[in-house]
Amino acid sequence: MRQAHSVCFVGHSGSGKTALAEAMLRTAGASGEVALDRTPEEKSRKQSIDLSAAACTWKGKRLDLLVTPGLGEFVEEIYKGVEAADLVVLVVNAEKPVEVVTEQAWEIRRGAGRPAIVFVNMLDKPLADPEAALEAVRGALPGTFVPLQFPIRTGNVVTGLVDVLTGNPTAAKVALPEGVKDRVEELRAGLVEEAATFNDALLEKVLADEKTSPEEVLAALRAGMKAGALVPVLWGSVAQGQGVQELLDAVLLLAPQDPAPAETKLRAFSLALDPYLGRLAYVKVLSGEVRDGITLFNLATKDKLQVRDVYAYSGTKLEKAGHAVTGSIAALAKLEGVELGATLATDPAATPEPPIPFPKPVFIRAITAKSQAEEEKISTALRDLVTTKATLTFQRDPVTKEGLVSGMGDVQLDVLAERLRNKYGVEVHYNVPKVPYRETIRKTASAMYRHKKQTGGHGQFGEVHLRIEPLPRGSGFEFADEIKGGVIPQQFIPGVEKGVREALEEGVLAGFPVVDVRAAVYYGTYHEVDSSELSFKIAARTAFKMAAEQAEPTLLEPIMALAVTAPDTFTGDIISDLTSRRGRILGMEAEGGRTTIRVEVPMAETVSYALDLKALTQGRATFQMSPARYDFVPGQLQERLLAQLRAATHEG
Repeated sequence: MRQAHSVCFVGHSGSGKTALAEAMLRTAGASGEVALDRTPEEKSRKQSIDLSAAACTWKGKRLDLLVTPGLGEFVEEIYKGVEAADLVVLVVNAEKPVEVVTEQAWEIRRGAGRPAIVFVNMLDKPLADPEAALEAVRGALPGTFVPLQFPIRTGNVVTGLVDVLTGNPTAAKVALPEGVKDRVEELRAGLVEEAATFNDALLEKVLADEKTSPEEVLAALRAGMKAGALVPVLWGSVAQGQGVQELLDAVLLLAPQDPAPAETKLRAFSLALDPYLGRLAYVKVLSGEVRDGITLFNLATKDKLQVRDVYAYSGTKLEKAGHAVTGSIAALAKLEGVELGATLATDPAATPEPPIPFPKPVFIRAITAKSQAEEEKISTALRDLVTTKATLTFQRDPVTKEGLVSGMGDVQLDVLAERLRNKYGVEVHYNVPKVPYRETIRKTASAMYRHKKQTGGHGQFGEVHLRIEPLPRGSGFEFADEIKGGVIPQQFIPGVEKGVREALEEGVLAGFPVVDVRAAVYYGTYHEVDSSELSFKIAARTAFKMAAEQAEPTLLEPIMALAVTAPDTFTGDIISDLTSRRGRILGMEAEGGRTTIRVEVPMAETVSYALDLKALTQGRATFQMSPARYDFVPGQLQERLLAQLRAATHEG
């Protein structure tokens, strides 16, 4: 039997996930400070930002608790927490049971195949209605939801809970109001009926109208949870101290009990930079155990890794533990080269876990330090911070030369700016990024240029006749040597190609790189004394620019492929908005009340799309975006765009 279980709390912001986990720690006897929102950014915002962890012992069993943020932009942390969980607890607000992140977290949980419990919190609120909350959950989320308790309320006060399996109050001296006993019997009958579909022996008893024991029903319930079908519902009010102990008991009863193999296997589900311990890899011990000094293999790279220090949580404190057992969460220090999601094992031939399906960042901003002296410092700091995140990236655009930060939205990037200031002392600005346009040509043209310069000694001489012609999109650049008869000696041809390649870096319209062009040198002349590779490079560079001006130069814009997923009710508004952005709809797929729209949109029209889509759909839509191709900028738009670019260059 497993010695430890890991439990992940998910749900919308404000549902009480953090307060519930902290209450469980206190109930289980955790000593000292139990605050889970510990970073300066979380304290100042008074909300969870990162995946937080803690641990306690309840009735002899170790429980690792993982609490995820409830804002959609920090969805990466939900993926991490769910990945490491044996059991997921969806915490919902009894007044507003199903909100945006409620749905999002539930889908992530389903995708990962983790068994789950729903904990309906805040039954002390004025508008809380247990029956209405249950129906809201059943109507919005896939699954069969079966209450294990029934709450007893007097006004806004939760006075107790009744165990559906036994019909008894979970605490002594709780009076049962009229009608409660009948409702509990009704819920028990429904629970037994649903659980029996996962246990033949129980089903036979139900059909024969024989008495069933709570243990038989619980065993069948666990089977239904493992199959992803049954979801127990628990109730409480953390503010009034109701339901916390019952949830701890339920975790022990309902968490998976399957024995794990003895071979050690870990999943690195999260990474962090600790100010004292350095880079930490947080791992879930899938099987076996991990100890100081053990040798592991990174199954992706086959690198051999020596574990030096194993840390584990005691309450909310990370302490040197020396080992961690199956089912538990540990932090491994000084373990270099371990990427987010890596599988580690003592057997190099073990099967790696599938990749964690993190979403890709979709909100991009150019980032600059407020002080020029801090530009180098900011690059180093950003590279440190993004190594621990899947939904944050930093790169320098090769065309615009801007430093670009990508995330899931403006709030996530605001938090990044706060961390740069708090941890590294760097103040930053965000700006809308420049679009990395490119240039190409539409027709064939030729030009000749003779570079001749006399400086007293050896002069410079090189004459190049160049023909350029367009290539299909995505072809890049081709260079052809069509010289016959040695009119340009072979040793100078590399200089011609270098000159053309230099000219490609800065087009004739607005200075953007030129692509999808074939350049052929077909004639020229040279001087036996004054010619050199440099002379032919200069001549070729100028000849290319002269030819490009005659070859109908044009701008190319990057086109992005988007997949936008939203509830069906928003489909029309989304399509209308995408069309206004010059989008080209490629197709739609509907499933389970949600539609995915596949579309191509110019990058210039997507710079604010993450924010606009959130506003358009009340945050209930998600999208993924990736580069598709480059295409011609429409004629009238190109003229306006060139005027803007030239004006900006003049102002700069």
